[in-house]
Parts: sequence; structure tokens; C-alpha cells
Amino acid sequence: MNKNYFSDDRRSFLKKLAGGIAATTALPWLTGDASGGEGAANFSHLVDEMKNTGAVYDERFWSFVRKQFPLADDLIYLNNGGLGPSPFPVIDAVYSAMLELEEISETGHHLVEAVNKKAAKFFNCDLDEIAFTRNATEGMNIIARGLSLKKGDEVLMSTHEHPGGGIPWLALANDTGVRVRLFEPGMSRDENLKIIQSNISSRTKVLAISHITCTNGLKFPAEEIAELCRSRGIFYVLDGAQVPGMIPVDFKKLGCDFYTTSGHKWMCAPKGTGVLYVRKEMKDYWRPTQIGAYSEKVYILEELKLEVGTSARNVEYGTRNTPEILGIGAALDFMDSIGMEHVAERGRSLATYLKEKLQSINKVQVITPMDSDSSGAIVSFKILDQKKSHGELTSQFKQDYNIRLRPVGEHGLNAIRASLHIYNNFEQVDRLIEAVKKIAA
Repeated sequence: MNKNYFSDDRRSFLKKLAGGIAATTALPWLTGDASGGEGAANFSHLVDEMKNTGAVYDERFWSFVRKQFPLADDLIYLNNGGLGPSPFPVIDAVYSAMLELEEISETGHHLVEAVNKKAAKFFNCDLDEIAFTRNATEGMNIIARGLSLKKGDEVLMSTHEHPGGGIPWLALANDTGVRVRLFEPGMSRDENLKIIQSNISSRTKVLAISHITCTNGLKFPAEEIAELCRSRGIFYVLDGAQVPGMIPVDFKKLGCDFYTTSGHKWMCAPKGTGVLYVRKEMKDYWRPTQIGAYSEKVYILEELKLEVGTSARNVEYGTRNTPEILGIGAALDFMDSIGMEHVAERGRSLATYLKEKLQSINKVQVITPMDSDSSGAIVSFKILDQKKSHGELTSQFKQDYNIRLRPVGEHGLNAIRASLHIYNNFEQVDRLIEAVKKIAA
């Protein structure tokens, strides 16, 4: 089997892409191979070459980025907040590693250390503060069960939490008598800071909220909330499933105690991957409830002796799926090659354009904050006076216009969500707008 199994196809489309825009600007780098065993590195090299053409980060660049994904050309995919496609360099990294490790039947555990270092740099944290999980939900369970909360302690959450973020705390409440209290968020940074502050009680031990909500794309003022929690002695947990890969994330700057995210959304990493952050100062308050081989600091079975380390990586026990973890590393390389500030700006530009266009359509209500300080690249909206449900409407978008959106049923919103990422463009947004106009008419 050919290890570079899609290299010929990639060369073909890159040559076609180069030929298609040669009339405007000569971009010799487009004829290179952006995949192969060193796909992420090759993509980075091509981006560096592109900077010399003066075309970097204009529409030609984003067209090139789109070609790095195996998405069907005619599909307008706007459900990245649910499931993000992986680019070819990530797919190739997983495939190549899997084949090479199977050829010698080894785990490749020693290869994971390099990815841990990449992730620590990407998120600006210490090596021992970060661990790889299967998804954000697994991380939230690890956090919730690792804190020694007791009956009567309160966990404060918003009414807009994803089931993956809310269920672990409700299950903990069912098992231990911990109480979960909810607050209804507002639409601005200052308003939400005041709402949270007014809902904190003497029993509040944990604040567990989404960094950006999955429902209406509301972005909480995370850093200011961290200061509030620190002053009240409250554990601060962020569900970041909708954030890394959309905007830059700096754990030290955020100031949260715990952070959990999935790799399979905005990071475009392999499915079944996630990242967990545990601030090192939490070692006296949190410990994993499940451990195993590689969690130990000292282990002598004959003496019945065990000393467990204090690293977040204690949750990485036993045999892991090394190729998928290497895929996380390739995804981080891919994002770094583009530059997270540019990724964030692209998302903001597309989202702002969509929100402004939607606002001008009769019978359409945008429920995402218009202010970019209180939102990201998610845009949720309602089509009013409709007999069809949000689920039926999203099905109609897919069937009639080949536009993949996500229904928002949480909190009774009955809305539709569009997630805009680096493989989307303004032409696709215009096509969505035209579809909305026809459906809302």
C-alpha cells in the first residue's frame, strides 16, 4: 500500500488550482505537494513561500486552504462547531503513523512527548498541566470527579451549557448531593460579569461555564471571570469545546483552573481526541479518580507501594492511540502555519458579514451577539413564523441547497447555527443568505 496514498491526487488539484488563477498572479508554490508523509511541514513551507507573493491571507490564500480539506466542492459545510473535517496533512499524519507502527507492532509512546510539547506551546502552559483525552466531555468528567466536593456544595452553570458540559455535573449531583444552580446569561461581557457575580453564593465552590456557548455563540469574558473566581476562592472550569482552533487560547492568560476541549471541532484534529488543562496550583485540590500504568511516580507491587504523580498527564494511563495523538500535533502545526490570529480574523469577518446580512432579512432574528467582543465565528438565528421545526429547517437547507447547518434545540431556542471556519468563503455565505431569504419568504 502506498504510504502517500493521495499524493498524486493532491498534485493534480494543486496544478489545476495554479492554472486557474495564473491569469491574476503567478503562484509557483501551488504546484508543490501539500500532503505526503510530512504534510503539515510541507503546508507550512508553502505558506511561507506564499507570503513572498503578496497573496497571503487574501481570497486566493483561503481558496488554497479550502483545498487542503477533503470536503466535497459543492458542499457548504457550516457545522464545524459539531464536527470539524480534518485537512489532508492531519489525515496523512494519522495514516502514516498507523501504518509505520503496525509494520513493527509498536505503540509509539515515545512519539507522544513531542506532541505534548507542541500543545503546551500552542496553549501557553507547562508540560505537566496538559493531557490528551478523547473529547471535551471526558475531560469534564475527569474534572468533576477529581474535585473533592461534598453534599451542599454548589456548582454554578449557565442555562446554555452543552450536554457534554452539563451532564457530568448533574451526575455528580445525583451521586453526592452536590447542588447545581443555573443562571440565564445576557448578551454582553459586562452584563454577564454582573450576572455571574450576583449569582455567586457562600456555597458556590465551582463555576463551570462554556468559554463560548454552543447555542448562540456567546463568548464570556473569561479573564475577568477568572479574577472574580480567584477573589472568592471558587474553582473556575471552562468548557472550551467551541474555542481552540477558532481563536487563540492562552491558558495562563485566561486564568482558569481547568479547561477541557475536543480536537474534532475547530482544531480539525482527529475524531476521538481532546485536550485537558489542569492548572498546576490545583494539585492540592484535584486528583484523577482513574489511573494506571504511566500514572505512577513510584510503584513497587511487592511492597504494596504506590505514589501517584501530580501531573495532569496521569489521566493518560495505559496504551493510547498514538497515531491520533500525532494527528493532534499535525493539526496544531496546520493552525500555526496559518497563524491563529489570522484564523480568528477570518472567522470574525465571515461571521460579521453573515450577521449583518441576516439582520436585513424580514422574519429572521439573529440571536448571537453582534459585538465581536462577545462572540466568535458562530452565528445562530431563527426563521420566525415557521410551521417547521429547527430540525426540519436544517434538513431543508441540506436537501434543497446542500448547506450543512446545525439545529439548536437546547434551552428551547428552536434556532439554526452556522459555524464559519477557514474553509468557508463569502460566496458560500451569500448562498446561505439567498437560501434563508427563500425559506423565510
